[in-house]
Amino acid sequence: KKASGHLVFDVKMDFTRKARWVKDGHRTPDPDKATYAGVVSRESIRIALTYAALNDIDVTACDIKNAYLQAPSSEKHYIICGVEFGIENEGKVALIRRALYGGKSSGSDFWKHLR
Repeated sequence: KKASGHLVFDVKMDFTRKARWVKDGHRTPDPDKATYAGVVSRESIRIALTYAALNDIDVTACDIKNAYLQAPSSEKHYIICGVEFGIENEGKVALIRRALYGGKSSGSDFWKHLR
C-alpha cells in the first residue's frame, strides 16, 4: 500500500537540526489485527518509586532515541520519494521497512520488538 506522510523539522537545544518523515496515520485504513501497545499507568510509577524510596533502591531511567525506528514494521507500505529525499532519489520507490512515527501499528511493532 502506498503511504502518505510529511516531514517534521526540529531544532534541538544544542542548535542541531533534525528532520524526520512521519506517516499520516489518520489517513490510512485501520489495520486488520489488534495494534494495542501497553503503557505504564501513573499509579504504577508512583508505587514503584515509593517502594524504591522505602527500600533505599536506586532508580535509573533512560530514553531510547528514535525508538520506533528500531522495530521492523508489520505493515507493508512504500512511498514515492520527493525532492526532500535528494534530487538523485526523486521519483524512486522506497519501501518502508521500519516502524515510523504516525503509523497506527508502530507502538505495537516496537512493543513486539522489545519482547
